[in-house]
Amino acid sequence: MADAAVRIRDVSYAAGSVQILSAIALDFQPGRFNVVLGPNGAGKSTLMRIAAGRLAPTSGDVLYGETSVAAFDMTALARRRAFLSQNVELTFPLAVEDVVLMGRYPHYRGVPSLKDKEIVARALDLVDMTARRHQPYPTLSGGERQKTHLARVLAQIWNDEESAEERILFLDEPTTSLDIHYQLHLLDTAREFLKRRCTIVASLHDLNMAFDYGDRFFLLESGRLVHEADSARAVPKDLIERVYRVKAETGEGGYWRFRL
Repeated sequence: MADAAVRIRDVSYAAGSVQILSAIALDFQPGRFNVVLGPNGAGKSTLMRIAAGRLAPTSGDVLYGETSVAAFDMTALARRRAFLSQNVELTFPLAVEDVVLMGRYPHYRGVPSLKDKEIVARALDLVDMTARRHQPYPTLSGGERQKTHLARVLAQIWNDEESAEERILFLDEPTTSLDIHYQLHLLDTAREFLKRRCTIVASLHDLNMAFDYGDRFFLLESGRLVHEADSARAVPKDLIERVYRVKAETGEGGYWRFRL
């Protein structure tokens, strides 16, 4: 098996007396679309935040390669990984390109270079927002705002160098509240970014969408890892039914159908 891009080593997390994660141990594989699955309250977002170094575990460790996340300074960590959540609040009337330029802050001091500006332009083009680059961010639709933030995090970890270290893109339920067009666009764009020495770790609610886009799957239940698989077919039907408390069956094309 390839070396892990992210190693989760016996990670637990408690908030007061509430145990949210218990002894999670797993490896997110490089150059793959790793998907974290589980119902509401399973601990997906907490695991994502810990894996991204945004939250310290109560116990255990997270490694990027062989280096603990805790050993990175904030700038080095920001250059190595980026994090996109489902809701990003931004009320300032910045132009779209200025929002995307925020992703380049860890890479320059004072004034952005021509390279920084070029990366912003390429990121905007990748998410199909070039025509709106001068538009004030608050005037965008919800889907366009998420596209803008996707461009921002892609610009943050943009990688044109063959020898550079693997970058990591965390997507924490990024398609929530988006219509189907924007959901597919976001996930298609993320998969395209795998070609840039990037590893993707995503938490997704929609199982069919997760199984369409994912390469490797990790199923959480009540803060514990209960299954991991290298294909959608390797996720047992009875386990899905138990964890999500539904009846499941496969329809035409291998898509899952669910009912209570």
